[in-house]
Amino acid sequence: MKSASLSVSFWHVGLENIPEGSFVHRRVTPEQAKRLIEEARHADTLLCASHDDLLAPYNEHQRRKHEALCRVLGEHPGIGLSFEDFVVKDTIDGEGSFTIQPLALVEVDGPNRLMIVNCHYVMSNERKRGTLAFDIDPESVTFHLFEAVADAVPPEPETT
Repeated sequence: MKSASLSVSFWHVGLENIPEGSFVHRRVTPEQAKRLIEEARHADTLLCASHDDLLAPYNEHQRRKHEALCRVLGEHPGIGLSFEDFVVKDTIDGEGSFTIQPLALVEVDGPNRLMIVNCHYVMSNERKRGTLAFDIDPESVTFHLFEAVADAVPPEPETT
């Protein structure tokens, strides 16, 4: 029997993600987020989804933003997510196929949870001539966990 899934997405959540009914939305600490992600990866129930088609040429800017947030997560709270985690590999007619798991197909139901990672940007110290550049403020990264009420399990208390 497969464990409950943990879906992770950056910045976006939609009505299609939360069906009618009761649910819990709470912030979790970076340490709790790291533990939840590592447990889901170990159980092979981690699903990374995106609001945007990150493989489409017209979404190169969004792809760079995803890659940057993955880097920040790895450097600061030590959360091992990569852009490749958002890519679904499949074989169609004997040929390799790649796509992005659409966030619109993720649903908080039963034991399946959704974690949205959010952040804020600050003006970059390195600016190219004529271009405004922004970097992710590592201190602004937050983790929002959505769970169905019947299956919501409080996170374990932090130990210091």
